[in-house]
Amino acid sequence: MTRLPSTIRSSNKTLFIAAALAPLIMLPGCGLKDDADGFRGGVPRHEAVEVNVPGGAQTGSLTAEGGARQSALLGEKAEYYWLTRTVTGVINTGTFAVLTLVKTIVNYPATSVSGDTAVWGPHTEPLSPNTWRLTVTRLEPHKFQYALDAKAKTAGDSTFKTILAGTHTRAVTAGGLPIEGFGSGTFTADWDAAQTLPEHGKEVGKAMFTYSRESLSAKGTVDVVFTGIKEDKTGELFDAVYKYAETPGAGGDFQYAATQDYLPDPGNTGTAKEKLTIRSRWQQTGAGRSDVKISGGDLAASGTVGTANECWDSNFGSVYKAQSWLPMGGWGTEASCVFTPAEYSTL
Repeated sequence: MTRLPSTIRSSNKTLFIAAALAPLIMLPGCGLKDDADGFRGGVPRHEAVEVNVPGGAQTGSLTAEGGARQSALLGEKAEYYWLTRTVTGVINTGTFAVLTLVKTIVNYPATSVSGDTAVWGPHTEPLSPNTWRLTVTRLEPHKFQYALDAKAKTAGDSTFKTILAGTHTRAVTAGGLPIEGFGSGTFTADWDAAQTLPEHGKEVGKAMFTYSRESLSAKGTVDVVFTGIKEDKTGELFDAVYKYAETPGAGGDFQYAATQDYLPDPGNTGTAKEKLTIRSRWQQTGAGRSDVKISGGDLAASGTVGTANECWDSNFGSVYKAQSWLPMGGWGTEASCVFTPAEYSTL
């Protein structure tokens, strides 16, 4: 359990959508007159879907595969701190790419504006087999719906597939003025739909993001539900859930849960699937704690539950570690932890 599942290690699934969006940022000024200003605030900015874990440089602290390095001694960088920061980085990197590109698209002149709907595209790059279209619809004064659709460039408009869609409710000031990019909403990346395009990545499944952040100083929450995604190394299809909450100046909380075939070997081995959960909490100083549990599946017959607990100080050095499968391999005392007792994920 010292190596991250490749689903956590890889950000390609989210980044594919961003790469697919890239041609749209070169949309020409194809609208005769741009009346889309009222729609440009209808998509979230990446800051609204960003959660930060305190930390310093990561150089040398991750393996070539992106997994957390096994801590060997008391005081080294905590293994589960690196895990927490790495997973957070994967989600933040993907959402940054996606939302920055969507925001870039709407900064170009709209192709058409009619009533409560603005459309960018359809557009096809000269050497691309895919055609793209972005539609933003005002549902209420500060609530918008948006969809990125794609099709083969030679196919009819009836074949457009939605590969990215969401709703965004803008945050507003006390005086009722919108705060650009901030607010709450949901969006879904659909890699199964992307698979139908002539040019696509290898990713499958879907990811649904739910977020809320009213301003840079407000509490931020980000939940991600992955459905039918594929483990890169083994090809196993599974579901996973991420849950983040972070309050500027007060620290944060992270949870992860997945049901996969981890034991006795990972992958489609035909044995029962185990449930892995991780919960990490941290203070603004950086000091924090992770509690890990693996249960069910091949462990169920014996009634065994595997647990791991690790705490780190404000310099991210491990001050306490205990692993049920290595009872003599831990160190420190739980009294050194900034959070006690253990709290496992509720996912």
